[in-house]
Amino acid sequence: MPCKAYSIPLLGNPKDNAALRNKYKAAFGGACYMSAGPIPTFGCFYKPSQMTPKGKACTDAQKIPEVFGAAPYDKGYECQKVEGTKDWWLQVGPDPAIKIDITYLDAPLETSLIDVNGVPTAINGPYRNLPEPPRVEVGRDFHCASGQVGADGTSLTQWEWIRQVNRKAHGGVIHSDLVGFEYPCNGPGNPMCPEPLVLKDGPKDDPDAAQVHHEVRAKDLRGCKWGTNSNKNAVVISRKLNIYLSNKYPSKEEVDRVNQVPPYTP
Repeated sequence: MPCKAYSIPLLGNPKDNAALRNKYKAAFGGACYMSAGPIPTFGCFYKPSQMTPKGKACTDAQKIPEVFGAAPYDKGYECQKVEGTKDWWLQVGPDPAIKIDITYLDAPLETSLIDVNGVPTAINGPYRNLPEPPRVEVGRDFHCASGQVGADGTSLTQWEWIRQVNRKAHGGVIHSDLVGFEYPCNGPGNPMCPEPLVLKDGPKDDPDAAQVHHEVRAKDLRGCKWGTNSNKNAVVISRKLNIYLSNKYPSKEEVDRVNQVPPYTP
């Protein structure tokens, strides 16, 4: 199913202008992204909860010309619904006819290339040499069939097989693929938590339980499907770190670490 979002009309040609793209991203945050191919586009898309008379979609729309470098829109107006539709509009001049449209549409799939200091970077995680599962799909989790069979002759899920490959490589224990990664773990003002080397292979609700994480997240910042269940998109990390990373755009440190982990062998 398509993922619906609200699109604001940007000025200029940010798709082909990296400096302008970065200005929009700096001003509007995770709402703005480059879409996947075959013909990429760049736009800013907002969750329905952000589309209210004074919501983020509306306040960002008012700032468009200032981010672009043009004369600002007139201020003091709230977004209005277009009667009979889910679209909205915003008055930007002294006359109501001077307006911009904020359109409810199918948001394009965000590119899987992660922006690392302005460079679109592909994820090639440590399980990249493993044969891919029968079905690789956007938003699919790792609990699907791996196409592999365990020692007892039963089919393994990707989640089981990836953990098995990791365990075999480390003498029977599971190691985190992001060992040493530090992150805020106990709220503001508390020390950073380092990701442990050895993860637990027991209760799933233990903070140090080994989990299989989507490096390009299964859902993007709008809650739309994004990353796939490709083995190259998988890393094994603790449950606690997985929870911390799940709703955040991948950082440069995270991407660099993941791509530098030596590949496992099947």
